[in-house]
Amino acid sequence: MEERVYGLEISADERTRIAASCHDVAMEHHKSIILLVSHSLYGSAFALVRLIYEAYIRGVWLHRCASNKEIERFKKGKIDKVFGVLITEIEGVEGYEIGTLSNVKETSWNNMNSYTHSGFNQIARRITESSIEPNYDEKEINQCIYFATVIGLMSALEIVLMAKNEKLGLEFLEAIKGFSNEMP
Repeated sequence: MEERVYGLEISADERTRIAASCHDVAMEHHKSIILLVSHSLYGSAFALVRLIYEAYIRGVWLHRCASNKEIERFKKGKIDKVFGVLITEIEGVEGYEIGTLSNVKETSWNNMNSYTHSGFNQIARRITESSIEPNYDEKEINQCIYFATVIGLMSALEIVLMAKNEKLGLEFLEAIKGFSNEMP
């Protein structure tokens, strides 16, 4: 479904292009996670979960919250706010105030970091009684795919909203709602 956003016309202003590029990265991470899981490369797939979440959050924040000065700082590789503040600012925008983004950070951030930085969660899933090899629970794998798919769809929706395509936006919202009902 994400492929439906390619070719949509969005504003050529710098803010929109930068934000849309963050969402494009998130959609690429989604496809990468699916590809890695299909080849049983679970450690690498799990390591991308934090990155897809960060790309989505940055894309929304840059588009909807960042000042022009903050856009300029971002272009120089700097964001002067911690990640939690970006989420707080996003959740101050109409349509994002439900608290889901901060809940994900609160409940999953430490695990995301552990997988991304080869922490104990990542390492523990490679240790079996008799060998060192990937040993990921099927439920965890399904949750990884689920999370990546939801974030990929949400990033695609952000681009659709930038393109002001209401019909496609409603289709993406319905897809996200339908997919959310299938949570593992």
